[in-house]
Amino acid sequence: MLNNFLFEQTNLPLLQKGLDTYALRQQATAHNIANVNTHGFRRMEVKFEDELRKALKIENGITGRMTDDQHFKIGAGTLDQLEPVAYLPADDDLHSGVNNVDIDEEMVRLAQAQLSFDFASRMTNRTFTGLRSAIRGTVSS
Repeated sequence: MLNNFLFEQTNLPLLQKGLDTYALRQQATAHNIANVNTHGFRRMEVKFEDELRKALKIENGITGRMTDDQHFKIGAGTLDQLEPVAYLPADDDLHSGVNNVDIDEEMVRLAQAQLSFDFASRMTNRTFTGLRSAIRGTVSS
């Protein structure tokens, strides 16, 4: 019952997916930065937000129920089925003349991922603080 409340009545599942996404994005960006001078290296990106938007707008599309793991996914799916995915974008520009990594863009992506991770972490902490206050019967600030 408590498990049901925590993971169906709060924003914790969404925050968990956000933390997973931002951590993977930081890893991919750090990998790109580490290989900025590697000849022929292809940068990685992480996609998640578009799939999340689709999953949160289920009423606008077709949804299906998978009764077997071998079935094809129909529609946007649910939040618990979403996972961040690292991929190689189709980017043929050789920014450095060696590969497609632009160090300035990667540093911006790294800063964005760090800020997003910090925000999601603070929101997770705030959610648990609110739950703790509700259990104890105190008012949180």
